[in-house]
Order: sequence, then structure tokens, then C-alpha cells
Amino acid sequence: MWRLLLLLACLATAALAFAVSASASTTVSVSIHFTEPIIPGFVHGCPVADHGFCGTGQVSPLGRANETIEFGFGCGGSCDRRTIYLPGGTILIDETFSDFRCPGVCGSRGLGEPGSGTLTDVVIGGTGTYANASGTLSGTVQAAGLESQIRLSGTIGFDP
Repeated sequence: MWRLLLLLACLATAALAFAVSASASTTVSVSIHFTEPIIPGFVHGCPVADHGFCGTGQVSPLGRANETIEFGFGCGGSCDRRTIYLPGGTILIDETFSDFRCPGVCGSRGLGEPGSGTLTDVVIGGTGTYANASGTLSGTVQAAGLESQIRLSGTIGFDP
């Protein structure tokens, strides 16, 4: 009889531990908007100016953020790496750009010509509060003049 009680106690402890770890995980629906100047070095102190852009914006509901996009630094070199800097840590994202569109004749007007495309993102980790972040996002990039507007939405899961 005492073996049965011991087995039941062990099963109850394991179930409780699983429930506590499962409840510690948070999944948040996010809406992201960033503005990125597209002139290399325009953002003073941008650490990726020679191979990407730096921007600022909002990650709702997580707060104001700075971000960088490094072209060709994600997916083993086959996609881009976006890093979002929030007060509680960073979120790392591998981003794929597709479906480039532009009005009129593309490539004939030089820097600042209007264009847009589709973004497909996979959250691959982070630091601080977002150390084990995961999730997926999708959205668009719109470029015109000397800046790009990035809009993404989806879910991010992390262990706060």
C-alpha cells in the first residue's frame, strides 16, 4: 500500500512541476512598426551601417524599441537577421524578403525609389526576458524617399 501512495505522490509532484513550468511561458500577440533610414550611416552609431540599417519604433504591447537589420546574416547567410532591442532584452529574428514590387520601371530612379515587399519572420531566440523567445511574424516593408516603414504582426512566446 505504501508503494502505491509513493507512486501517486511522485505522479502528483511531476504533474505539478509540469503545470508550473507550462504556466511560466507567455505567448503575446504583437504588432510591430519600425522606421529605418535607408542611407548607410545616417543613424549615428549604427553598428550595422555597412551591411544593414538601424531603426526605431514600437513593439505593441512590449514597448518602444530600437532595431537593426543585417542583410545576409540569418539562416546561415540565406536570409536577413533582425535584432529588436527592448528594455527587458533583445529578440532575434530570421527574416525573409520576397515579392518585390515597385511602381513604374524598377531600378531606373536610384536611391530612394519607391518599392515594397513581403516579410516572413521566424523568432529564433533572444536575451534577458526574451532568452528563449520563439514565434512567427509576417508583414511588409514599404520604401520611399530616404526611409523604409516595416510593419509586422504575429505571436512571440517567451519565459518571463
